[in-house]
Amino acid sequence: MSPARLLPLALSAVLLAAPFAAGAADSTAATTFQQRWENAQTTATSGNTLGAMVEFEKLIDDPQLATLAPEARAEGARVGGMTAYLQHDNPLARRYLQMALAVDPGDVEALMPLVSVDLSEDQNELAVTHLLQATAHAREPLEFDTQVVSFLQYTLRDQPARRREVLKALFDNGWKSDGLEPGAFWVLLASLQIDTDSGRNVAATLERVRTPLELITLRSDKRFDRYVDRDDPRYDPERAARQYLDELRVSSLLDRSLDAALVDFSSTQLMLGENEQVVQFSDGIAGFVAEGNLPNGPEAQWLAWLLSNRMIALRRLDRLDDSMATARLAEKVGARGPDHVDHIINLAFMLAATDQLDEAVSVLARLDDLSPYGESAQALVGFLAARKRGDAAAEASARATLVRNRDTARTFHREMLLEEGDLDGAAAALIGQLQSPHDRTEVLLDLQDMRVYPSLPTEMEVDARWRQLKQRADVRAAIAKVGRVERYALYGNASSR
Repeated sequence: MSPARLLPLALSAVLLAAPFAAGAADSTAATTFQQRWENAQTTATSGNTLGAMVEFEKLIDDPQLATLAPEARAEGARVGGMTAYLQHDNPLARRYLQMALAVDPGDVEALMPLVSVDLSEDQNELAVTHLLQATAHAREPLEFDTQVVSFLQYTLRDQPARRREVLKALFDNGWKSDGLEPGAFWVLLASLQIDTDSGRNVAATLERVRTPLELITLRSDKRFDRYVDRDDPRYDPERAARQYLDELRVSSLLDRSLDAALVDFSSTQLMLGENEQVVQFSDGIAGFVAEGNLPNGPEAQWLAWLLSNRMIALRRLDRLDDSMATARLAEKVGARGPDHVDHIINLAFMLAATDQLDEAVSVLARLDDLSPYGESAQALVGFLAARKRGDAAAEASARATLVRNRDTARTFHREMLLEEGDLDGAAAALIGQLQSPHDRTEVLLDLQDMRVYPSLPTEMEVDARWRQLKQRADVRAAIAKVGRVERYALYGNASSR
């Protein structure tokens, strides 16, 4: 994750021009110093962060800073901290923000940027501490970036009690993920409450889980049987999908923004099999972008995901050339947003699915400094390409990467075993995922009997092996211990399984 990406979205508010606190001054010199302090803030809020940095550095060690009112010192320190952070000077950013906290230890507008500074310096535990302090003192829902929360959850994967503490703090704060209720996080919180806190507060947590995939997760995992009545319409995923679609349709008509809600709208349409509708409502904007009109920032982020859903809809309509063109467009738009790696991986897997493996390898070769997950995605495509061209050395190298990362990217390792036709090995990997409290939710969702589309020619053999795997006695026994498989009149994330 890049330092800039770790910046919580709401922190831009710190740099918005606002009336500066007017602290009393005891002398003309102090008044002059206060004006310089306020001018530095004005320079920062105008967008000239480099100029503001120069001004702030001239003032921070001046003894006259102590003559300003505490509120004026703190306000300038917050702006100075954000300015230093945006200029990639983390030590100076920390110094300014700590100055603000010296005035008020519960200063949320100083604590939130500190989370970003901490993560930029790989001080993940300190980031958690500052996040918890921010939620404890906040008087309204915070706007932490969803990727920050996901990253912290990943760093705490071996500390379930601490993961629960972070999620519970965000839950109590009323935090939303890009403006939407983060149902997947609340399912995770509920599972952690069951596993590490004797199930306290689970019922209250589940009250905020209303989205269809998350309801399927609750129904499939026996940990939730005490709390979920599968005969209750409240836990009917198809009903929930249609209700959620209606809610999003209304909000999108009122808002008309290119945002997370619009992407969720198209994702829910895909679940309900409304592929033509996804294509129709995205036709205009896809054509506009294809003409070279590329947005930036948040609009690029959400447009790339909307195009990704359009790609899936076109693939399910068997319009493979159009689907591939849309995958390329999504990657191009995604390059202007924060999720470019995801769109490169999606493009590569679409190329692989349509038997364009050499180009898929080339696309993924652009990536470097990858997480184990990204490495394994890259290795799986390399593995497929090497097998196709009979390159034993390249195949062995890719296989070694997948084996090395199997504990953190288990699904890619399992897919490699299926490609090899090693059903015993794939069964062992799948059973291991079912036995893991961390991996169980995802794999149970994969195992549900959802509606599917015909496999592409390159997918037929491995999809058939997947169906064989699901029917094995050892796999079925492992499923029965921790969950169940049910049939739904909805489409899952995988088109042909």
